[in-house]
Amino acid sequence: MSNKTVLTLRELAGQSLVREEAWANIALENLPTVLLPQLLKQAYASNHVKVLRKIVSSWPFPRLPLGALKKRTFSETQIQVVLEEIDKLLIQEVRPREYKLEVLDLRSVGQNYLDVWPGSVDDWLPQTSSETQAVSGCSKAGVKQPLKVAVDLFFRDGSISQLFSFLLQWAAKRKGSLELYCNELQIWSASHFNYERLSKKLNLEYVQTLGLRNAFCNATFLLKLAPFLGLMRNLRKLSLTNIHEKTFIPPEEKRHIITEFTSQFLKLECLQKLHLESVSFLEGHLHQLLRSMKTPLDDLAVTDCTLSVSEWNSLSEFPCVSKLQQLNLQSVRLTDLSSEPLRVLLVKAGPTLVALNLEDCHIEDCHLYAILPALSRCAQLTEFSFYGNQISMCALKKLLRQTAGLRKLRLELYPVPQGSYDYSGTLHMELMREYCEELMDLLKAIREPGRVFFGTDRCYRCGNRYIYNKTTMCACRSWE
Repeated sequence: MSNKTVLTLRELAGQSLVREEAWANIALENLPTVLLPQLLKQAYASNHVKVLRKIVSSWPFPRLPLGALKKRTFSETQIQVVLEEIDKLLIQEVRPREYKLEVLDLRSVGQNYLDVWPGSVDDWLPQTSSETQAVSGCSKAGVKQPLKVAVDLFFRDGSISQLFSFLLQWAAKRKGSLELYCNELQIWSASHFNYERLSKKLNLEYVQTLGLRNAFCNATFLLKLAPFLGLMRNLRKLSLTNIHEKTFIPPEEKRHIITEFTSQFLKLECLQKLHLESVSFLEGHLHQLLRSMKTPLDDLAVTDCTLSVSEWNSLSEFPCVSKLQQLNLQSVRLTDLSSEPLRVLLVKAGPTLVALNLEDCHIEDCHLYAILPALSRCAQLTEFSFYGNQISMCALKKLLRQTAGLRKLRLELYPVPQGSYDYSGTLHMELMREYCEELMDLLKAIREPGRVFFGTDRCYRCGNRYIYNKTTMCACRSWE
């Protein structure tokens, strides 16, 4: 049997209409609206410009999710066609009766978005404080509302994308008829970015996801960023990556920068996800940041960071970590730290925790034994990543027995037993296979396993692992 995808009758009809542009223009006037999303996809994919123009000009839904159509980048011709048609409608004093477009959505919302069509426009944008305070009795009837253009923005090396540049010009040209909104903002080389200029072009109150990557530049940019971060009152997710000191900063100045930056978190009442990756500038000040959180986080990631004893010991004390659904401490070396704060954190977040990542934390048997009782009570846990820890065969057996009651576990990543290596760190394949097979037999006797993998330490050259029964050995490392 052929593996070729079988098209539905609706898709075949759409292809036929798109090919016959003259028929399409006539048919669109009487075509059921439920067919238009599929026809839009086909006209866009096959670059039938005339049909695309007709569909856009007669679009009967409040939202046009153009971003769902792009795979890597917009075709310059296609985006120009769409914007030209919408611009024609914007300048009309009296718009067509069937005109309902409120949102032009250029965000990458997923390729299947048009297949589960369409949803209201209310779920795409948070309500600002000014809108909340507006008189609820005011009606939009008879009022010409500005078109909202939603876009995700990615800035690298301080440059502005061609699309964003065009949108800025369009918004300036149609001031009052068109408003720009940014849902996700990603900035690389963040210390060179002009935040004041951006705040004049966009309403930062609508930003829900902010990612900053500083690439080892001067960390003093946090001081410049602080007042603009405070404007992002609907921020749901904040990611900081590679925030380091390029040059020495006096302790007094560093404290001032961090205080100004963390004070803005008091204004972020919607923040749910905080990701910190390799942020040495904030080392020793994590407690100051978490103390500023007003609401509980559901996702906390502190990865590839060095935590001081004091901030590690205080990690479990803050209310914001009491209802975590995801906790990621990958590559935080816990060997010389007490296991008690992690045990307390697991007890607090146990009722809600769904995903736990303790990969490459250099945890040893004694640490594992200390947290096992708390770990075994995380009843909602579906993912547990424990690669890269120095655990004996005996401790791994105890771990599998203790977590027998975690019936929702679907993905389990364990290190191969330390007994698989000799004193020089060389892995003995046959011995490792024997150990892993024994552990799998033990697990199957206890419960029905989901996806369970045993992985070696990372290769010091390529960073890859050998995964038992899954991958071949990396070419740059020879193990017996």
